Amino acid sequence: MQNIEQDKITSSILSVDSLSVCYGSRKKPIKVVEDVSFDVSAGESLGIVGESGSGKSQTMLAVLRLLGEGGEITSGNIVFDGRDIRSLSNHAMKRVRGNGIALISQDALSALNPAMKVGRQMAEPLVVCDGMSNDASRRKCIDLLDRVGIHGAVSRLECYPHELSGGMRQRVLIAMAISRNPKVLIADEPTTALDVTIQAQILDLIDDLRKDLGMGLVLITHDLGVVAGIADRVSVMYGGRIVETGRTEQIFDAPRHPYTVALLKSIPKIDQSKSERLSPIPGLPVDPRAPLPGCSFSARCEYTKDSCTRSRPALLFAAADGVHQFRCPVDPFGARPESDAENLSRSGGRG
Repeated sequence: MQNIEQDKITSSILSVDSLSVCYGSRKKPIKVVEDVSFDVSAGESLGIVGESGSGKSQTMLAVLRLLGEGGEITSGNIVFDGRDIRSLSNHAMKRVRGNGIALISQDALSALNPAMKVGRQMAEPLVVCDGMSNDASRRKCIDLLDRVGIHGAVSRLECYPHELSGGMRQRVLIAMAISRNPKVLIADEPTTALDVTIQAQILDLIDDLRKDLGMGLVLITHDLGVVAGIADRVSVMYGGRIVETGRTEQIFDAPRHPYTVALLKSIPKIDQSKSERLSPIPGLPVDPRAPLPGCSFSARCEYTKDSCTRSRPALLFAAADGVHQFRCPVDPFGARPESDAENLSRSGGRG
């Protein structure tokens, strides 16, 4: 087991270990991320899944050192390309963003400057940060738009963001994200505002670029179905903690945490009857201002026992490979028949 963990550390381009993030005062901190660990290797894709408020985006903002006012990393280590992110100066961290770790946000219309033409926005980091000439940066911008599937790239450079469709704006964001050849790409709900057809195209584009450029990819989403065909591994977050993590096939074929199972059951199935109702998760996500003393999912879990409410469950190994882990002392699905696992895995198609 120790050798497996050591191999993961040495091969990872991004490694996060025991990360915790708090907001508010030191006397009364509000913990939004707690003891989160994951790693991503070059060319590998990791899906981080959970409902809104589970801590997914805050984890990535901590990695980028872009936490909002009052946010603070209170513990843990973040190592990117052999460097300790937390120890870098602000100037050095600025160089990491863009040509080291790039971010695709979920709302392209908000992310792009409405008063600036697309070409100028794309060229600015190439000129300012990389010292390219205006002509060279323009040529690269045209190549980038071609690469992400925007036809008529020359004319599109002269457009303002509102003159492009939602899918095209998202492709512009992707082009900007890969423009400086990052080693890790973070895609935070990159298809939320798009219809199903365009969503599939954008996800395929991101996955193809990840493979072609050898980038590590972190895909953040609330929908397990989105990561089914892209992620090599999946980490499920709830209440600021990772409650289950493993290879994608392990998560879909043999989930061990009740929250993971609930997420899978809430995904519409292709062969589902119109009269059949979806299976929503009861209750509301845990409020970080009023954290539960035990398992953060205990108030919504049908398998909760007294032990679940007394202490924080530790990560347990579900398999000898040291990859599949979960936080549930009850483990109601540990001896689940294979047929049940197969039924759950049918929910894994991309929505």
